[in-house]
Amino acid sequence: MTRFLSRLANAHPLTQALAIVSVIVLLALGVIGWSALFGSKPKKAHPKPGAVASPSASPTPTASDLPAPTQTAAVPIPVSSTVATAQGKPIVARAQPNAKAKVVTQLSPHNLIGQDTPFLVLGSQPGWYQVQLPVRPNGTTGWVPADQVATSTVGDFLLATLSTYRIDHYRDGKLMDSFPIGIGVPTAPTPTGTFYVWAIQDAPGPPYDPVILALSGFSPTLANWPYGGIIGVHGWADPGVEGKQISNGCLRMHPGDVSKLEQNLPLGTPIQIID
Repeated sequence: MTRFLSRLANAHPLTQALAIVSVIVLLALGVIGWSALFGSKPKKAHPKPGAVASPSASPTPTASDLPAPTQTAAVPIPVSSTVATAQGKPIVARAQPNAKAKVVTQLSPHNLIGQDTPFLVLGSQPGWYQVQLPVRPNGTTGWVPADQVATSTVGDFLLATLSTYRIDHYRDGKLMDSFPIGIGVPTAPTPTGTFYVWAIQDAPGPPYDPVILALSGFSPTLANWPYGGIIGVHGWADPGVEGKQISNGCLRMHPGDVSKLEQNLPLGTPIQIID
């Protein structure tokens, strides 16, 4: 190697230049061969334009992050209802809005405790109101002359759910209170359907305590009971009735609960009883 370098130092300049170029080319080929054989250090991968990186796990939401639960009723809750009240004359309800139509029933202008008889209004025609009647069978309707009744708007609504032993009180479409109840036994079940508060009476004494809300509906099995088997919502001296099938068709409540429910509740307030 030393002899070669001595001869190159005394060689012609052109020869020296060619030798230098040859060395550089050999070195370059050596580097390329090394990389091809052993590879280069891997580069950190980056997503291609438009590519989506794998999502990371989302944090578990806390209670404050979750939407607040809302209560929904099993049936539509009316904001208001129309009630017609008798004005001192017997009420003749007919099958059609016509003075010559078949008579469905004739009713006293007062209920059994002297209050003006209320009716839940279902529809109207000029000079007539279609109303629900407090007679058997449950759900009977008829048309009454408009000049024999006065109408008013009621914002209260009651929803009784038998399967959950609960009665809910709504006003203007908003839930005001919810109370536990006892319901009818299998041999004298509480009827389902839409009814209304037909009379409000101070209870005659234990075990009925302290008030009775008599409804426009009747027991499906006890026709020989007082007043034809009218059902009602009333207080009961023994609070152990709540959440049980224990009555003859009425809805029994704790005395304090029915007192709270009854406050400012107008006659004609609709109540829907569902399974």
